[in-house]
Amino acid sequence: MGNTRDRRSRRSTDPSAGIRALRLEQLFREELNSIVDGELGDQRFDGVRVTLVELSRDASRARVWYGMTHSHDSARIAAAEAAFVHATHYLRMRLCDALPLKRSPELSFRHDPAAISALHLKEPSS
Repeated sequence: MGNTRDRRSRRSTDPSAGIRALRLEQLFREELNSIVDGELGDQRFDGVRVTLVELSRDASRARVWYGMTHSHDSARIAAAEAAFVHATHYLRMRLCDALPLKRSPELSFRHDPAAISALHLKEPSS
């Protein structure tokens, strides 16, 4: 029941994971960050960065991992996830418009606790 496998290990052991799938995941991440930064006015997205996108083999589903550069309390994380859920339809529409896709994948969002230290390293020190 409990899957303890590292979520990033799928690519290293799956020879069918082609370059197109990896490139699409990267494009999804870049486009989602662009949309979150520039198009969504929801304050719950302040300091939120998409860190990883995992597409299913048929690209019908995408798991979107996000990290936060500011506070990391559970209320803020829950608020960011609620904002993502609220914006899901818009995000799917924008991804379909911006990327070469036949259909827009279903999106699910997960907080990435491993991204906390990485995102803090990228912040300019005061």
